[in-house]
Amino acid sequence: MLRLCSTSKVRQEILRNFRIPFVVNDNGFDEESLKIESPSSFAYMAALSKYTSVLERYGLEIPLLVVDSVVSCKGILQRKAKSEEEALMFLKAQSGGTLSVISCAILHCEAFYYTDLSATHYELNYFRQSDMESYLQSELWKGKAGAVMVEGFHKDFIKKQVGSTHNAMGLHIEALLPFLKDIK
Repeated sequence: MLRLCSTSKVRQEILRNFRIPFVVNDNGFDEESLKIESPSSFAYMAALSKYTSVLERYGLEIPLLVVDSVVSCKGILQRKAKSEEEALMFLKAQSGGTLSVISCAILHCEAFYYTDLSATHYELNYFRQSDMESYLQSELWKGKAGAVMVEGFHKDFIKKQVGSTHNAMGLHIEALLPFLKDIK
């Protein structure tokens, strides 16, 4: 059993698909307090800050899993869009270019502490204006770093992928599985 300290429905779905039992708890950390521009540094510090918060709040009675994901496009950090206009700006920057999804996961139980910082890179075709408009209207981009949804909107535009799809969805489960088998 894990304590997933994330309300991400996609992370929950990944754990369910791999038959990892878990409970969900809020991490109690406001990412907006971080003033970091480097995408990989932001993902790491956000995960570490969330971890510090949940360790104090919940302890290790149940193993903790804390994750943060960000998008880097042309080296620029893309967080969760605060508006449809910002989401459109992110999509336009990504169209025909390369984006990276960087995820940091911290798994801690009484037996060990594990940190994984992974990136998945996508070379993308150009987005059609009509597809961007439909995606924005669907509001599926809400709550997604960089408005990226590799299992949805972005899927049809991927020209080349390097790295794990699960990582790009927000949880690099392949890196965690060897450790999770020891705590089931």
